Amino acid sequence: MKHVLIVLVMLCTQILHAQSAGYEMRTNGKSYIAVTFKGIELRHRTDDLENRFTYRHNFWKNTSKLYLSVPLHYKIEKNEPTLEPRLIYKFSKFKLWVQKEFWYNSNKNGAIAIDYPYKDFTYRVGWDTSNTFRFRLKYKF
Repeated sequence: MKHVLIVLVMLCTQILHAQSAGYEMRTNGKSYIAVTFKGIELRHRTDDLENRFTYRHNFWKNTSKLYLSVPLHYKIEKNEPTLEPRLIYKFSKFKLWVQKEFWYNSNKNGAIAIDYPYKDFTYRVGWDTSNTFRFRLKYKF
């Protein structure tokens, strides 16, 4: 209960000052609400009380159409960090990315998706190796 209260307070604080907010749903029944502020994302899994902090750093983003995005996630309830390196290719109207989730003691899902920005929104359609499709809508403030 303590963790839930902390996350709710942080979520409210982040929404008031967030740079973007999004909602993602997946065909395996999982769904997520996320807010981002200056490279830090707070994500809450709505079907289960799971919360995650993410810090992301991009390499070569300003100099190349192909760049590497390296997020470090921390799942609060599981006390589990994960790393999900993502290789992104910027086409003229959308981004195509592939990623692999792992940590030193586990090997998890891989994913592929397309992010399509339109005005202040970004739409995502993707698939991961658990045979799950994902759909995301993100709004940039």
